[in-house]
Amino acid sequence: MTAEPVKIGPDGHPRRGAQMTRLETFTDAAFAFAAALLAVSIDEIPENYAELVEAMKGAPAFIASFAILFLFWRAHQVWSDKYGLEDGRSTLLTAALVVVIMIYVYPLKILFSAGLSTLSGGWLPDNFSIDSIDQFRVMVIVYGVGFAAVSAVVSGLYLNAASFRDELAMSAHELFDTRAEALAWFGVALFGLLSCLLAWLLNDAWLPLSVWMYNALLVYGPIFVWIQRRVWQRRVARGAA
Repeated sequence: MTAEPVKIGPDGHPRRGAQMTRLETFTDAAFAFAAALLAVSIDEIPENYAELVEAMKGAPAFIASFAILFLFWRAHQVWSDKYGLEDGRSTLLTAALVVVIMIYVYPLKILFSAGLSTLSGGWLPDNFSIDSIDQFRVMVIVYGVGFAAVSAVVSGLYLNAASFRDELAMSAHELFDTRAEALAWFGVALFGLLSCLLAWLLNDAWLPLSVWMYNALLVYGPIFVWIQRRVWQRRVARGAA
């Protein structure tokens, strides 16, 4: 009986996680539960049109929060698809990811609710009461710590995968990309820590910058990928010379 050939992904690297592992199944269930916690924020079923409209106003905060959860779920799913690892360190890192996500889910929803309520002039609901600017600082710091922790765990997963380069028979290019992915996610974690620092140091007028700075991730990602490709191309060019 011959073994099935390893699938090759769009990046040209093998996809070893063709069969879903128990670790991936557990992670999927945990993220689904976290998404359910985001959705179940209505104390009772709306009984009239006005209550339904009020309940639906919570949809934007849910969608924004779900998008962040989906980003991290997708990161773990891609990692599992690439390497299919279920060793001790991968298990511990995944457990840490799940623990942080479960703690992180409520500050995530609260911060998005507060931000969207402020942007809409109070039209969108904010069911969590923040009574002072100092309390808002704490919320931003809690969110930043959670964001940094989850990103750092994903970075650790890629570093751990790189340590299995011989067992996984990684090519030089795949090993380079694996380490680059670990570095990229470490950079994402620094955004969370920078947000915490800004929330701690900025005065009240500039405090919103500690939240809006996350938008720089939209630029960070493409720039990092461009630099990654350029560095590899130069390595190949040097090797061919």
